[in-house]
Amino acid sequence: MVPIFYSLNQEQANAFNLVLNASGIGNRVVRSNGGFRIDVPEPYADAARDAIHRYQAENPNAEEWAPASHSQPTRKNLSGVAVALLLLSIHLAVSASSAPEDYLAVFGANARRILNGEVYRCATALVLHADAAHIAGNMAGIVLFGGAVCMVAGTGVGWLMVLGSGIVGNLINALAYETGHLSVGASTAVFGAVGILCAFQAVNAAKTGRGWKRTALAFGSGAALLAFLGTSARSDMGAHLFGFICGALIGGAHRLWMRQPLGMQGQVICGIIAASTILLCWVWGVAN
Repeated sequence: MVPIFYSLNQEQANAFNLVLNASGIGNRVVRSNGGFRIDVPEPYADAARDAIHRYQAENPNAEEWAPASHSQPTRKNLSGVAVALLLLSIHLAVSASSAPEDYLAVFGANARRILNGEVYRCATALVLHADAAHIAGNMAGIVLFGGAVCMVAGTGVGWLMVLGSGIVGNLINALAYETGHLSVGASTAVFGAVGILCAFQAVNAAKTGRGWKRTALAFGSGAALLAFLGTSARSDMGAHLFGFICGALIGGAHRLWMRQPLGMQGQVICGIIAASTILLCWVWGVAN
């Protein structure tokens, strides 16, 4: 969250809060330096300013406000770094084992086995990687895109959405192949995060009246990124594409139904659900 307006009185803060809520932009009113300020998720700062500008234009008697200083500190979501390091730790542990190929066979997203009931593979495959280049690329994607989702939606909700897009993306990919096709890696979830971010921008553009061109631009940018990063010779294009689509649907639903990020309790619950899902799927795989 970043401050976009500050030194507001109570009436101004309440008015801006209502305007942003009506525009579908999550925000919070914070008491600061004898007045109030408005914080919004960083990716929506420009859209929030536009919404307030329109409000000011339609209400010329409304008082002026002070813009946030560029020197104001901003808080970054570092959970992407933590998740990337966790993926690296798992990769190193699997690589150091006596039979790393067994992990891929038991926990990888084998399409035929998934369709035969071993659905846990849709989740466990996300934390396995083939080699150093594979893990390095997905770590970068998790930090960049996963962290960005969490900056907007909150850490717990963000990772639950990213995980959900990866799991459902792997499931749809298995339905598409219906063979012994094997897929591993967090890239399905990474492109799910890209889809979520595109949906956030698209819904926000539609809600703030920026028109279909901005909406098309948001998804066009995501599609270009998918084509640029997700279509190499060793990539599973199907998993990337389905992860992106699932992420876009999940992100769109979130932005349409959630006016602002959940509070701490909700974030913790969602984070526990995400972590428990991965853990239970691993236990299922071991027991199977």
